[in-house]
Amino acid sequence: MLRTFIYNESKSQWIEEEHRILSYDLCAILDEEKEIIYFWSGPKSNKAKFRKGFSQIKELISTFPDLNIQFIMTKKNFPVEIQNKLELIIESIKTGKDQILKFSRFTTIRIYSISIIVSIILPILSFLNLITSLFWSISNENYQVTNAIYNIWINNSKTLMIISLIFFSINIILGIVENESQVIIFALIGVIISVGLIFYLNQGIFLFLFQEGSTLTNYLIYQRDLFIFLMLNLSAILIFEIPNIYKLISFFKIYRKFIF
Repeated sequence: MLRTFIYNESKSQWIEEEHRILSYDLCAILDEEKEIIYFWSGPKSNKAKFRKGFSQIKELISTFPDLNIQFIMTKKNFPVEIQNKLELIIESIKTGKDQILKFSRFTTIRIYSISIIVSIILPILSFLNLITSLFWSISNENYQVTNAIYNIWINNSKTLMIISLIFFSINIILGIVENESQVIIFALIGVIISVGLIFYLNQGIFLFLFQEGSTLTNYLIYQRDLFIFLMLNLSAILIFEIPNIYKLISFFKIYRKFIF
């Protein structure tokens, strides 16, 4: 019987795993009948990880003196059944057309799955907050709002965009770690536009030319000015939301089995 194990470097232990294997992993295939362990390193694995994992498995086996385990690390010496097992493993890290999965670590996959969702949702919440202005009272084609409500309205959207900016920055770091250019580009677009929107919202009371009759505590905003403001924000947000939503969908199609 063949059993497959992967080395969890963060926990410093070997874990039995038949399906969820990534290109960063170190894999050991145990042939229980012949008492042989075959080692396989993923295309993104490194020698330091191999030495650490190999040393640990040798130390573990040394605690069972009755076992006479043989180690084989050269793929040329692998029998047919082991080669077939390896082919199945390699297929699990392909996306089609022989393209190896970009993300190679379970940790980065799970962090990115959360980070991209948050970075998409927050700008939407920011815009929904801005849309609440359409429910302000209207008088002579002007929206009426108190200075307190106006400041809260602007600050809420600005805060959401700042948090979104942080998560887009996290996405860039994850993209660099995994050498995933699409993640980096889409997140970078989000960072640039988020910074622009934050500076734009930071204009506060200077965002609008308040209409005649406005006071220090009560503002009158022309309807058309508010509509233009909302459309500008929506257009800017859509520029980075569309590619990141596309990335989210494609990411979950490929990596969902590694997340759950």
